Amino acid sequence: MRLLATTDGETTGAPDARRVVGIDHRTVGPALLVLALAVLMSVVLPSIDGATSYRDQVDEGDIAQIADGLTLVPAPGWDLATGSLVGRTRSPVGTTATTEVVDGSVELQVQTAPFDGTPPALLTRVNKITSDLERLQGSAAARSRRYAVRTRQGAVGVGEDFVGVHKQGTIVAFVFRSHGPSTGSQGEPSAVGVEVVATGPDGAISRRRDDIVAMIRSIRTAS
Repeated sequence: MRLLATTDGETTGAPDARRVVGIDHRTVGPALLVLALAVLMSVVLPSIDGATSYRDQVDEGDIAQIADGLTLVPAPGWDLATGSLVGRTRSPVGTTATTEVVDGSVELQVQTAPFDGTPPALLTRVNKITSDLERLQGSAAARSRRYAVRTRQGAVGVGEDFVGVHKQGTIVAFVFRSHGPSTGSQGEPSAVGVEVVATGPDGAISRRRDDIVAMIRSIRTAS
């Protein structure tokens, strides 16, 4: 899918409108751009102020709706900075959504968008876009080798660790197939790509490792 309408192979918008921060819309779908920008902001920007206060502290039993048909169980005591809790939202959550939970200087962000591929392919595509953006920013993150990540429901994704200029963390990619009616252009079940980015200063993120692992493994589809 392209962001700009085309006629006879010519883009109708102005030439500069084809690019956002150096990325050509003609080669990057909007869903991947959303995911990549989320990763870039998490990796490149300085850690959030640990003194920042939030109104929505997560309690035992709270469940976050990260996308239509997808949920995550936030760790009790963390704060919901962005997103919706099941039973506490008036508007439906679609396939493109952002959920962010925070504990001091550590944050875990979940970004979802349509993606019809595999978790390794999603991570590769997002990393490629992110690397291009990082070069423009003049700051690149070092990344580890990839490893498998499995949710408690049995979904298998792929993860990698990174060390950036201001912080370090983990990026995990999943792709969940829809159990509802087919919505793909070829009649195939629709799929949602999920990027999870956990970031923070070295010591702080190490102390919250168990919470982060538990939240990532709690991601599940509606039964």
